[in-house]
Amino acid sequence: MPLIKRTTTSQAFVGTSFPSLKTGLAAVLMSPVAAMASPWLEASDPFLRSSLVLLSDSGQLSAPINQYPLRWSAFADDLAFLGRSNDHRAIANQELSHSLNNAKLNRGNRRLGLLGSSRAATPHGYGQFNEDKKGLYTHYEQLNHDFSSRISAQYREYQGNTDIRWEDSYLAYNAGPWLWSIGDLDRWWGPGWQHNLTLGSYAKAAPDVSVSYLGQHSILGMWSVESLIASPSNSQVDYHSATRFVAKPFKRVEYGLTYQMWLAAQDKASNDDQITLDGKLTLPAIDDFYHSVYLETASTAKNTELGAWMLGWTGAFPVGDSSVRLVLESQQTTAGHSKTPWSVGAYPSMTDGVSNTSYLLKDSQSVAVYWQRSNDHKLGASHQTSTQNQTDYDLTQLTYRFPALAGMVHLGASYQRSHNQQHQNATNNSQTAIWSGYEFRF
Repeated sequence: MPLIKRTTTSQAFVGTSFPSLKTGLAAVLMSPVAAMASPWLEASDPFLRSSLVLLSDSGQLSAPINQYPLRWSAFADDLAFLGRSNDHRAIANQELSHSLNNAKLNRGNRRLGLLGSSRAATPHGYGQFNEDKKGLYTHYEQLNHDFSSRISAQYREYQGNTDIRWEDSYLAYNAGPWLWSIGDLDRWWGPGWQHNLTLGSYAKAAPDVSVSYLGQHSILGMWSVESLIASPSNSQVDYHSATRFVAKPFKRVEYGLTYQMWLAAQDKASNDDQITLDGKLTLPAIDDFYHSVYLETASTAKNTELGAWMLGWTGAFPVGDSSVRLVLESQQTTAGHSKTPWSVGAYPSMTDGVSNTSYLLKDSQSVAVYWQRSNDHKLGASHQTSTQNQTDYDLTQLTYRFPALAGMVHLGASYQRSHNQQHQNATNNSQTAIWSGYEFRF
């Protein structure tokens, strides 16, 4: 059965092996940062996610992909070797297969990273590299048949505080379709890129304990469920509980359902909960142009009342030896969004004063471009206009990364302008941030 094939290989965490892992394009195989030894495709690389979405929209993957970290074993058997072709699907297969093989062989499981910025960055979406103002990062990771672990140490400045942290560490145990883990990894539950109404990585990850299960059913298709209990820091709640179910019953359709609770240990009357529902529909391809639309909805503190919704479209197409992805998103709120109070007094999905989602935005629109060349040069650009608490924001981000110095160099810049609607004569406030970083894996 396919389920057995996906979960009982010699490396049970990640799945089977592929001919392409040995014979892929040289530019992809020599990528210095595609290495990652964890049992998941983590919520840290928008370009690797773009390759995965491309394969999903082309009809190659049978598993739902709107939940990160995403277990390698969910889609590893669907990766294919399409020959030495410049077709962007072939390059996407090779890039993901290379990352999978690195995980299986514990290649690149040691990391050294540096980051410096002129000012603290504004959270802007999936896979943000520069969450801190500055930092020095190192970790060691090991993937075995049953256990996987990572020890991460960071000396960084975040929200004006400079200290040593152990974030991004974890310990995981695999037992066939089951996977237990403890740690504090970034999570991104939902189909959006700049917007997320369920659980995103805008804030620092909270320590959590989680368990997940992979299954396959004649009606549900490939499905999975994950539950976690987290303890967010500097929050109005003591514990956060979340359970997410995702399934792909048809080749072009996948969906997710999430139930969350926020628990105040001292005052049970202050507990809150919320339901979110999301789905993705793959549209018919136009030659080598693969695209899809997606929708995400979130309730207010009343589970039967709609609070916000987000509609998006994304498509990928080849340009020479490059693959280009365009993402368009719009988020809107309902009357109940601001009129229905939360029991804790404010929106509960917060960590260190930063929202874990984009739910607080009254309305927002964004456009983003992800450009990947076959030589591993990658460019990302986004522009977002939004309104929150009667203040209008315009945020433009530009990131560029390229292989150099036996590692990967990251460069970026952002410009944000804000204007308070209550003061018509007030001048616009603006801030610019320029940052650079470096990663070396060995």
